[in-house]
Amino acid sequence: MPQTVVQTLILFALIAVGFFAGRLRFVDESATRGLSKLLVNFILPALIISSMQQPFTPALRDEAFRILGLSFSLYGLGFLLAFPLVKALGARGAEAGAHVFGAVFSNAIFMGFPIIEAFFGRESLFFASIYNIPWQLLAFSVGAFVLARSGGKAARLGLSSFVNPATVAAIAGFLLFIAGIAIPGPILEAARLLGGTTTPLSMVLIGAILSRMESKGVLGNPRLYVTAFFRLALFPAIVYLILFSLGFRGLTLGLPVVVSAMPVAANAAILAEAYDGDARTASSLVFLTTLFSLVTIPMLGFLIH
Repeated sequence: MPQTVVQTLILFALIAVGFFAGRLRFVDESATRGLSKLLVNFILPALIISSMQQPFTPALRDEAFRILGLSFSLYGLGFLLAFPLVKALGARGAEAGAHVFGAVFSNAIFMGFPIIEAFFGRESLFFASIYNIPWQLLAFSVGAFVLARSGGKAARLGLSSFVNPATVAAIAGFLLFIAGIAIPGPILEAARLLGGTTTPLSMVLIGAILSRMESKGVLGNPRLYVTAFFRLALFPAIVYLILFSLGFRGLTLGLPVVVSAMPVAANAAILAEAYDGDARTASSLVFLTTLFSLVTIPMLGFLIH
């Protein structure tokens, strides 16, 4: 069995632990919410900072800027494709906003980082951190704006909309890399130890979140399946064909494809609830795409191998 598939199965075993822990009430909703905040505000920034402590070279710097520009371009492509898709589906109002968000924003953080590390090794997390800067900037700003406006809530974008711990960590880590500044040993080791808990905690949290989602009503809405197909298969295939035809190979080809193939971002439902969007549709998309990813991600690992 290819090692990428083995690593994927290990991750889904951790999801199963979280799922049963949630079903058995060992991890309730308040615990999940608190652990999610701990992960997003402390553990993930520690992983980003520590993974970006790389010896500076001009070649590595140029590759990082290339990855960053590539990421912004692909998120722009995602928006360009998402709006016509949702219009063709016939979704209206708050439901349309949930579909747009789900089509554009994958679970690049909770699932993306562990899968990328499993497929490409820990050294790839430096580029994964760079690649996910646009996600951090856009999901909590433009993404939240789309959910709010589609739900009929007055919303506007401000500078504070683009600021969150992971973005700050990524930018700070990149500046430290460019300047060639090394974090003192004990602090760096503490960050590495803390960041090392990202993968198991992320997977267990996804399982716990899934354990509380109701599957009733999900299977009967055909629009959910179309968006799920776009999220897990069609958009990654488009990304692959475009990048391969442009001459991208190796990590600069594999990394965007893997991020594009992740299920809908786990916080889609949380943001939809906070901004008066369609939390039910957002939750259904998270549930359905994460469920289908049990098949699509191992297949992706086999293809990458």
